[in-house]
Amino acid sequence: MEKVFDSKTLTSILSESSLKDYSNIRIGGKAKYLFIAKRVSDLSLIITQANKANLKILPVGGASNILFGNVGDRVLILDRDIPQNIAFKRDEIVVSSNYNINAFIDEMMKHDLGGLEFLSGIPAHIGGAVHMNAGAFGKSISSYLEWIEIISIKGKREIIQKEELHFDYRKTSINGFIINAAFKLESKPEKDILTEVQNIISTRKVRHPYDYPSLGSTFKNPAGYFAGKLIEECELKGTRIGDAEVSKKHANFIINRGNAVFDDMIKLIELIKKEVFEKKGIMLELEIKVIN
Repeated sequence: MEKVFDSKTLTSILSESSLKDYSNIRIGGKAKYLFIAKRVSDLSLIITQANKANLKILPVGGASNILFGNVGDRVLILDRDIPQNIAFKRDEIVVSSNYNINAFIDEMMKHDLGGLEFLSGIPAHIGGAVHMNAGAFGKSISSYLEWIEIISIKGKREIIQKEELHFDYRKTSINGFIINAAFKLESKPEKDILTEVQNIISTRKVRHPYDYPSLGSTFKNPAGYFAGKLIEECELKGTRIGDAEVSKKHANFIINRGNAVFDDMIKLIELIKKEVFEKKGIMLELEIKVIN
């Protein structure tokens, strides 16, 4: 590896690693600079050293909605091995960004705190969910957010209040690596939260394909429409390129039937966009992130 990063000051560097091992859809090639940080302080060091080398930085988090192509010289950072924590501060709950959203919901349920049940079953980390303003059933995570702590693109720790951020449908103005998020949740009996969680997960299992790897919803819902319904009405369910397939269960999911590669996914995505635009006059916008 080129002498870009000082291995003496960092706890972990993984070079030439396959991103397939970290992708929910099991697609990805080799990465020149892939870091699995062991501590928050490493994030600042990695970002600072990457900036000095003029390398682009990509916070990956849990990689639950990222399609990896050729990442080039980008510096990819995973936070899964950084110690997790939850702290109760007055009426706020502060949680580390690498906490799995489902584990967080379960932990809060023990304290009769709810509100985020609508995210049950989504395989995301808190940081990723906040960064994309994750939502379902007409609700969004930003409604419960109070503030975030980030490592900025300059490598500095900063706390940003919710009022300083812009939230939109599946996107935010956040620019940096989220390390902590503070929430104000609702007081709810544990049994009521559990019932809602079970109902939502049951609904997802009926509607969504869990038998093959995927990145969840591929496209955002256009205003007044459902992307999956548009795709289904274009008779694209089951359409397959290589091992990438439009799920027969939910048309807004593209699944990997075994050995799908990046090009299979991109060709299928472009085919879907073309067909929906030609037949419905609507240009679909990606909800997943494509890195290439």
